[in-house]
Amino acid sequence: MRLRHAGFTLVELMVTVTVSVILIAIAAPTFGTLLLKRSVQVAADNLVSDLRFARFEAIKLSRTVSVCSATTSSTACSAGASWKDGWIVFVDADGDGSLDAGDQVLRVQEALPSIATMASGSPDSDRSFFVYQPTGMARGATQTFIVTPTGAGASSLTRVVCVSIQGRAALRALGTVSCA
Repeated sequence: MRLRHAGFTLVELMVTVTVSVILIAIAAPTFGTLLLKRSVQVAADNLVSDLRFARFEAIKLSRTVSVCSATTSSTACSAGASWKDGWIVFVDADGDGSLDAGDQVLRVQEALPSIATMASGSPDSDRSFFVYQPTGMARGATQTFIVTPTGAGASSLTRVVCVSIQGRAALRALGTVSCA
């Protein structure tokens, strides 16, 4: 009786490893682009969601609710309007758009990973906060946020968030560069 050994030969194993490496090398750049596209989508969705939430809470609570760009530690509002570092949604007792000691924090968005910029074409004129009145309106709230990921080829993956003069937030299609 003859014993039969089961297994792979060294040549079969080398061919399998070579084919696997080639497939991974082809898929890696596409997967990286997919991850960047997803991070931009999440950042834009979170901003739109929190602006809509602030508007709804202002109406529901019949109080002033503000959304401000946060410092990198996400514990205070930032006058620099660096929205990629996160933002804070809070009940704003005095309606000044600044997080004060007596204000109730409703939501905090931490810094967004893989996001290079989250600003308009002229960041110096960007708003650092939005104040929603109990009626749901935010006076003079017009703002365009162009969400751009880090890395090469990022310009084709941008998302645009448009905030109307009344404070309504909307998301534009992938690759759009303006609210017009």
